[in-house]
Amino acid sequence: MEFSSESSLIQVTVEEQGVAILRINRPEKRNALSQQTIDTLVDAIAMVERDEKVKVAVLTGSRTGGPFSAGADLYQLLHLSTADAHKTSYLKDLSDAVTRMRKPIIACVAGFALGGGFELAMMCDMIYAADDAVFGLPELSVGTIPGAGGTQRLARALGKQRAMDMILTSKTITGTELCQYGLVSRTFNVDHLLWETLEQARLIASRSAPVVQLAKEAILNAEQTDLDAGIKLERALYYSSFALEDRTEGMVAFVEKRKPVFKDK
Repeated sequence: MEFSSESSLIQVTVEEQGVAILRINRPEKRNALSQQTIDTLVDAIAMVERDEKVKVAVLTGSRTGGPFSAGADLYQLLHLSTADAHKTSYLKDLSDAVTRMRKPIIACVAGFALGGGFELAMMCDMIYAADDAVFGLPELSVGTIPGAGGTQRLARALGKQRAMDMILTSKTITGTELCQYGLVSRTFNVDHLLWETLEQARLIASRSAPVVQLAKEAILNAEQTDLDAGIKLERALYYSSFALEDRTEGMVAFVEKRKPVFKDK
C-alpha cells in the first residue's frame, strides 16, 4: 500500500531519529474517517509496528493548522445498518490497531477533533494539542452516540458529570481546557505544535525501546486493575528491566557522567 504520495489517505514519513509521522490526508472531507481511510490507517499502524527503526509514532492531520479529523464519514455511516455494523465489527479494527501498539503513539491535534476524531485521539497514549484546538463528541446531534470508546474514555478522564455534560449537550471544549482537566498532555501555539510534538517524540525515541515499552505497559495496566495488582505488575516489569543491557548502560553512563548509548537490548 502506498503511504508516501500526495493522494495517499494516510501519509507516513519516518525520521532518522526513529519517529514515524502518520498524517490523515483527506482535507477536502475534513479528514473524515471513511472506511477506506480507517483501513489505510490500520495498515499504516501495522507497518510502523513492524519497522524496527521506528520507536515512536505521531498521528496528526496533513495540514499544519488542522483539522485532525471531523470523525466518521456520515455519508457512509448513513447507510450502515445495525446488522452490518455487528457483522463487520465497525470501528473495532481501528481501536484495536491503536490501543494494541507496543510503541508509544502521540496524537498531535490542531484545528478540531470531533466525534470519531476525538475518540481516535483518546485512543493514543498522549494528546498534544493547539491551545485553540476544538474537541467534542457531537454524535447525539445526528441521532446516535459515540461508538469508538468516547463515552468510556471521556468519563474515565473527566468524570461522569463533565462527560454527561459534553456528550448530552454536544458541547465542545478547547485544548487549553482539556489540558487543565488532564486529558490533553500539553498545549502549544498552533504554529509550534508539530515541532514541539516531534521534539518530545524524539526525546522518547532516544530512550531504550524495550524500557519505554515496559513503562507503557505498566501505565496502561493502571486503567485495568486495582492498585495492589498494578503495583505487583509494575514490580515484575521493573525487575525484568534488570536483565537488559540498556539498564546497565544507563546506570554506568550516569556514574561516568556521560550520555548513555542505548542499543535496545
